[in-house]
Amino acid sequence: MGINEELHVPKKMTFVPATEIKGSKVVTIKDEELGKIEEVMIDSERGRISYVILACDCFIGMSCKLFAIPWEALKATRGDYILRVEKGAFKDAEGLGDDVWTLTHDDLTRIYEKYNVPPYWKV
Repeated sequence: MGINEELHVPKKMTFVPATEIKGSKVVTIKDEELGKIEEVMIDSERGRISYVILACDCFIGMSCKLFAIPWEALKATRGDYILRVEKGAFKDAEGLGDDVWTLTHDDLTRIYEKYNVPPYWKV
């Protein structure tokens, strides 16, 4: 048996392929768009999604601001993800740039605290 190149995932499944998460919109509870999920970062030691990289303020020909968002801070809905922040939360915030790809657990602890989410590796 070969690998089926086309994935068929029913809409009400508990398990979602990372390819389905990447590119999804992140919105506020008022359904205002904040950005898109650029990447899903996996903690390979613990076998969990650690954080997603949120790309905000993306314009053609310009780089995006990148932010690390704890996976537990997001809530899936209608194919989008809700983050409980105000629309302007990332407007004046400094993105992480290339550092977003190499975060440590110490870096993530501060980010998790910012979103009032207990770090999963300390629970």
